[in-house]
Amino acid sequence: MNEKQKIIKVAINVPINQLFDYLPNENSFSIGQYVTIPFGRREMIGVICEISSHSDIPPSKLKSVINVDPEVIFDAQMFKLLTFVSKYYHYPIGQTIMSVVPSRLKKNLNQLRKFELIYQATGKLTKEYINQLPARQIRIRKVAEAILNKDTRQRDIMNLVSNWSECINQLETSGCLKSKKYEPEVNVSKVEIPLLNDEQKAVINAIIKKKGYQASLIFGITGSGKTEVYMQLIEHSLKEQQSQALILVPEINLTPQLENRFRTRFPNKKLVSLHSHLTDIERLDNWRKAKSGEASIVIGTRLAIFTPMPFIKIIIIDEEHDMSFKQQDGLRYHARDVAMVRAKNINIPIILGTATPSLESWHNSKRIDNKYNFLKLSYRAVKNASLPEVKTILVNDKTKNGISRLLVDAINDRLMRKEQSLIFINRRGFAPTLFCASCSWTSECKRCSSKLVVHRKTNRLKCHHCGHDQNIINRCPDCDSTNLLPLGSGTQKVEDVLNKLFPKASILRVDRDTTRTKNSLTLLHDRMNNQEIDILVGTQMLAKGHDFPFLTLVGVLDADNALYSPDFRAPEKLFSQLMQVSGRAGRSKIKGEVLIQTAFPNNPVFEGIKKHNYEIFAETLLQERKQMGLPPFSFAAILRVESKQLEYGEKFINDAGKYAESLSNKVVIYDPVRPSIDRLKGYERFQLFIQANARKDLQSLLRQWVTYLRQSPLSNRVKWSIDIDPIEF
Repeated sequence: MNEKQKIIKVAINVPINQLFDYLPNENSFSIGQYVTIPFGRREMIGVICEISSHSDIPPSKLKSVINVDPEVIFDAQMFKLLTFVSKYYHYPIGQTIMSVVPSRLKKNLNQLRKFELIYQATGKLTKEYINQLPARQIRIRKVAEAILNKDTRQRDIMNLVSNWSECINQLETSGCLKSKKYEPEVNVSKVEIPLLNDEQKAVINAIIKKKGYQASLIFGITGSGKTEVYMQLIEHSLKEQQSQALILVPEINLTPQLENRFRTRFPNKKLVSLHSHLTDIERLDNWRKAKSGEASIVIGTRLAIFTPMPFIKIIIIDEEHDMSFKQQDGLRYHARDVAMVRAKNINIPIILGTATPSLESWHNSKRIDNKYNFLKLSYRAVKNASLPEVKTILVNDKTKNGISRLLVDAINDRLMRKEQSLIFINRRGFAPTLFCASCSWTSECKRCSSKLVVHRKTNRLKCHHCGHDQNIINRCPDCDSTNLLPLGSGTQKVEDVLNKLFPKASILRVDRDTTRTKNSLTLLHDRMNNQEIDILVGTQMLAKGHDFPFLTLVGVLDADNALYSPDFRAPEKLFSQLMQVSGRAGRSKIKGEVLIQTAFPNNPVFEGIKKHNYEIFAETLLQERKQMGLPPFSFAAILRVESKQLEYGEKFINDAGKYAESLSNKVVIYDPVRPSIDRLKGYERFQLFIQANARKDLQSLLRQWVTYLRQSPLSNRVKWSIDIDPIEF
C-alpha cells in the first residue's frame, strides 16, 4: 500500500466491536466528521474515529467513502470519554457513539440543518378569510385559527392536525403566514436573589476556593436551598468570557420547572434543554448550540452527559441518588459515573446534590482519602420553615376504601384551612389486577409474567411492561363467572375514592397517563401555586424536585410493597422515595405533616423517616453491605439473557457461567437464575450475577468473557447484554 494513502477508520452502528476501513473521496476529512459509507449492500452513517496509513485489508478491496459532512460531531476529549465508556461497559464502539448522538444526525446528511419554526399571521389572515375557506378544508381552518389567535410553534401544529405540512404550504402560498426560527421566550424582569444562610455560603465557598477537578457531595435536606447554591456556583463559573455549565436532572418532569427558574435567573445567557420530549429537530438544534458554545447553560436528562461542550466549566447532578440516571437497555451506562470521568478528564468541578445520597456516594464522601468533598445543608432555606412531622398509621386502621380514618380527617383539616394535600401511591391505573372471586383467576399478560393492570377510565387492561392493551372482560375465561373484581389500588382508584369522600374538593391525578401532553407539569405547578387544586394524587413523579408552598399534608399508601422485594437495594430505594415525597410538605412557613400507612411501623425504614435521620440509616445499611460483601464494598456485573426458546437461553447462560468460572478465582460466579419477571415481551429471561472485591479483577474477567460470548454459536439465537454496576436485580 502506498505509504501516503490515507485510511479512514469509521465507527458504525453495528454489534461488532471494531472500526471499519475506507478510502477517502475527493472531500476533505477529519476525525469526528460524519460520513456516508457503503456497508454490504446498504449505505450507512458513521463517524471518523481514526486516520491512518495502514490497513489489514488490501487496498484493492477497500471501498471509498460516499459522502463527508463538514460538521465535526465530537472533539478529541469527547472521543476519549466515549472510548472509555465503550471499554468500561463492554459495548461496541460504533454502537456506543451512535447511542449518544441526536437521532436526527443518523438520518440523511442533507437533512441535518433544519430547525423548528414558529408561524405568525400576516395581515391577509383574517376571520373573514377563514370563513371563506371551503367547508371541507377542516384541517386548514384549524391551523389558520390557531395561528390567527397567536404565534404558533411548529410542534403544536404537528399535534393539531395530520398532514400539517400541506396546510402550512397552502397558507404560505396564499401569503397568510410567515415563519421564523423558534427561540424560547426569556423573562427579563428583575429577579430578586434570595439571601444565603450561613450553611449555603459555607458550601459555595468550600467549592469555589478549590481549583480544577473535585467531586463534592451536597447533602441537603429537602427544601434546604440546593438549587440556589447551584445557581450561584454556575454564576461564578460563567464569569469567564467563554464558559458553559451542564446540569443533569433525573427525569423529564423536573426539567421545565428548573429550566424556567434558570432562564429567569440568567436572562442574558443562552440556555437549552436536552430530553426526550423534544422533537428531533429541537433536540438537534439545542445540541448544536451546546456544541458550538452558543449555549452557556445546558439542562438535560442522563443522555445529556455526552453533549459536546467545548467551554464546560462545571457539572451539576441534581438528585444524584435517582435510579433514572442509569440506562437500563442498550448502552447500560450510569450518567453520574460517566460525569465523574468527564469532569476528571477535563479538570473541572462536579457537584452531586441530594437529600438522600446513594450509598455509593455516601461511602465515597466518608472515605479516609476524601474521594468526595462532603458538604451539608441541615436546615430549610425559607426562614421559619421546618421539616414535616412524620407519623405512621397501622393499616388495620384502614377503612374499606384503602384510606384510613386518620388520613381522611387530616385531609378534611387541610381543606378547612385552605391548604393542599398530596396522596402518594406508587402504582398507576385503577387496580394491579382483575380477580375472579369464584375460581381465583387473575388477569395475566400472555407475553410477560406479570399482571394486566385495570385502567377503568379507559375500560382497558394494560401490561405496564410490554404495552399489551385489551378491553376489560366481563366473564372469567376459566370458570365463566361474572364475579370479577379489581384487586388492590392504583392512582385511578384512589382518585375515585377521594372524589366520593370529598365531592366539593378539587382533585387532580398526576401519573404517566395524565402527563403525556406538553407543559402538563408546568400547568400543574401554576394551578397548585394559584391554589386551584386541593388534593393531588400521584406516583413517584411527584416525589422530588417540586415546590408547592401551600402543600402541608402528605399521605403515603401501600408503603409496605417495597419491603417484600428480594433486591438488596430495596430498603435504600424505599427510604429515598419516602424521604423525598415527605419533603414536599411544609416547604414554606406553614408546618407540614406526613402520614404513612403501614403494617410494620417499627421497621428501620419508617423509624429513620420519622426522625429525618438519613445518616444513621445510611451507616446501618453500609455496615450490613460490608458484612455481606455487597456494593459499594465489592464490584458487580450481571449477564442478562433473553430468548424466544427456553432451551437456548438456558444453555447459553449455563455455558457462560461455566466458562466464567474457568477464567479467574478472584471473581465469584453465582448460579444462573430467572428474574422476578422471567418472561418479558415473549422472551424467556435469565441472569447471572458476578462479583469481585477489586474492580480490575472484574474488568479483566469481563474482557475475556465478552469475547467468548460474542463468539458463542448460540449468540445469534439469544439476546444478551452485560450490565456493569447494576442497580436492578
